[in-house]
Amino acid sequence: MERLIRSLTAQQPAVRWQAAARLAAVARRCRDALTALDRALRDEHPFVRWHAATALARARSAEAKMILYSALSASSPLVQAAALDGLARMRGVDVSRLLHALENHHALVRQSAVEALMHQRARAAIPRLIELLDDPAPGVRKAAASALAHLWDEHAIPPLIKRLEDDSPLVRRSAVYVLGARRVRTALPALVHALDDPQPEVRYTAAWALGRIGTPAVVPYLENRLRDSALDGMVAAEAARAITTIMCRGWRRLGCWLKRSSVPRPLAEGVR
Repeated sequence: MERLIRSLTAQQPAVRWQAAARLAAVARRCRDALTALDRALRDEHPFVRWHAATALARARSAEAKMILYSALSASSPLVQAAALDGLARMRGVDVSRLLHALENHHALVRQSAVEALMHQRARAAIPRLIELLDDPAPGVRKAAASALAHLWDEHAIPPLIKRLEDDSPLVRRSAVYVLGARRVRTALPALVHALDDPQPEVRYTAAWALGRIGTPAVVPYLENRLRDSALDGMVAAEAARAITTIMCRGWRRLGCWLKRSSVPRPLAEGVR
């Protein structure tokens, strides 16, 4: 263990982050390891900070948790973000501390706080996450949309639809994904419009989303993408897959109706 602690001061970043990762095995029962990982949270290299935070989270001790809480008050936003990454992986975290981090003026800290709240399944954060869909930083807007896919609330639907016009293609794609994953049928017109997005990744995700919730009425719009050669033909392939899914869904419904209509009425009513 002493050799690992000394390795945290090595010149090579790879040696430092490997040492931090290996200290996770002893951090729970060794105060010296916790102290060393506390220092490693402030390392200049992001891999070292991340592995130190992860090692503290794996320690699962009250002392390790307090180290991460303390790091939330560090002057460096990089240290604060690393601490949030660690807290995201722990149980019994004080959610109020994560909510407070959402007000940080550094976008990286806000983004890390959003991701931590998502991992903690903190439904108390939903109203603030909806507000963060309008955050000035695209990384925060994207993280908020992704978090709302897990912490769902119908009040998020209008703001998510609005994000389909976002300047950032990453935000637009995340919003499309959430609306499709949550099968928001009121978003169908906006998702059809997203099939014409200038970014192929957004068009691909829109085709996928329409395959999940679309009706035969959207098939002509998907057919317009069957010759889309972007992403090595993946957009066209996803559009074809969506069309097949929608049409098969329709045939399944027809088959169920025919099957029920062929059963004597009293019996059919009994199996509903």
